[in-house]
Amino acid sequence: MRNGFKVFDADAHVVYPRDLWSRYLDDKHKHRVGTKQPMPGFETYNPVTVDGKWTQHPTVLYGRFQELMDWTADDMMAKYGACVTTGFRGDSVAEALAVDGIDLCVIYGPEYDMWFEGIDPEMQAAMARAYNRWGADMREISGGRINVSGPVPLNDVGRAIEEVQYAFDHLGTKCFWTRPDQFNKRTLGDRYYDPLWELIQDLNVGFATHEFMGLNGTSYGHDRYTGFVEWHAVVHQFEAMGAMMAMICHGVFERFPKLRVAYLEAGCGWLPSWLHRIDEQLEMAYKEFPELTMSATDYFKRNCWISTECEDPFVADVIRWFGDGHILWESDFPHPDSKYPTTVQHFLDLAPDMITDDSKRKIMWDNALDFYRFPEGYLPTVGEPAAATTA
Repeated sequence: MRNGFKVFDADAHVVYPRDLWSRYLDDKHKHRVGTKQPMPGFETYNPVTVDGKWTQHPTVLYGRFQELMDWTADDMMAKYGACVTTGFRGDSVAEALAVDGIDLCVIYGPEYDMWFEGIDPEMQAAMARAYNRWGADMREISGGRINVSGPVPLNDVGRAIEEVQYAFDHLGTKCFWTRPDQFNKRTLGDRYYDPLWELIQDLNVGFATHEFMGLNGTSYGHDRYTGFVEWHAVVHQFEAMGAMMAMICHGVFERFPKLRVAYLEAGCGWLPSWLHRIDEQLEMAYKEFPELTMSATDYFKRNCWISTECEDPFVADVIRWFGDGHILWESDFPHPDSKYPTTVQHFLDLAPDMITDDSKRKIMWDNALDFYRFPEGYLPTVGEPAAATTA
């Protein structure tokens, strides 16, 4: 808590332990994953190969971006201390977030390893299973304060359904996610994914999209920018905008009216204008999507959530047009643009003349509870010490 505000971080991350895949993958798949620096003499963040292919784009592998952002291993050690030395365990992450005033969080990942273009669908599903096993351990070790969203292996919708059901039933995973990018030339609006949306709706769990710049595959800007600033400025927002539009226009929320989807780490100030623009096109070419019975704006208000970072004043515009009930708060811990350990205070101090304390209280706590809707007893009581265990 911070200044009497309970804080639920709807989108956080960790730096993954080097043995995640070797520890949690089934034995028959372990030899297929490796890690090596692309060139001697400088550091690239978590350079993983699967079946001998880099999972990160050459622009990232050879860009020396960690040095530009002060996010080298030494920088991480200086800022996050015990989290780094313990491999970002659930207990140490919970303790680090508590310093910032964060009571609970949901972790999103892995960033690249199971999403690169051309990955074997069987291997992608195996990596999802391994990651969900790791997530179950994270949650247990943290005393329930660190929850992990399960990645969905979209290359094969049958495997995707199998993994979601297994993780939900056997690993305690109660929310899921995918990247917003195209997979096999399909958007998230493609009817191929309808069986997945049906299951997510029936399980009554939150589903999110989350972009990570640097995928060795198709994401906005990968083929036109070779620097960090340009690519990072567009890829999160533009991919979220595209995924949202595809899901609305192709009737995902019409067919699955109780589905809850959040578009995370993409900013939020663009949202009113974007939905207005989609509505204008739907009004002009209404015959193209005859299945739709609502406006894009109304589908968003019913089915969708957006997130704000701690210093984005344009969240006030979203509140002005859509109210404060579908906005989530995220710290982006421990990525280089996180304001840790003052992310909570940054948001509490943000634009007091435009954003009320009541709105901040909803955004930092109530809305995350409403979006995720974790089962009763799943989350620890805030204000009580976590019953942490050891692995």
